[in-house]
Amino acid sequence: MAVNAEVQPFRADWRRGRITSWLTTVDHKRIGILYIWTALVFFALGGLLALLIRSQLMTPHEHFMTKSSYNEAVTMHGTTMIFLVIVPILAGFGNFLVPLMIGARDMAFPRLNALSYWLYVMGGIVLYASFFAKGGAAQCGWTSCPVRRRCIHPDVARTSGSSACTSSRSRPSPALSTSSSRFTTCAPAG
Repeated sequence: MAVNAEVQPFRADWRRGRITSWLTTVDHKRIGILYIWTALVFFALGGLLALLIRSQLMTPHEHFMTKSSYNEAVTMHGTTMIFLVIVPILAGFGNFLVPLMIGARDMAFPRLNALSYWLYVMGGIVLYASFFAKGGAAQCGWTSCPVRRRCIHPDVARTSGSSACTSSRSRPSPALSTSSSRFTTCAPAG
């Protein structure tokens, strides 16, 4: 018995290729592996920044890097190591291992899980693209000392002509002379 139907050629799904299957995956194990490998790539970039920092510290003055480019390298190195290496590599191990450890087939929201990985990659690319921006990369992200302004007590400020700050008291106590070292902290005038 012969059938006269036309034979259609088999067309493979484009998402099943070697590369595209990794780009479109929602499998928690593959996403975990992508997180880990991408974090290792950013680890290498952060290591290059660390080499630049150390090279600058080996030479006196600004023979290797300028002050602003050194500050950029330090800030980008710290940002890379914290936000693009340490946290994501833990997310990668969590993506890979936690569903296996609890006996789940996959993560709760697999597409959202894949989206979070791609947002991480795009964030890292944007962070490193800031080197090519007009003002350059960030230069002051890892300072821990807040800028404070010391102001003299308002009564002393009136006599010396400097700007006065508000204090919790309107007048100093009689025991407190104006020559004492009483300072209050205030926001800069402006």
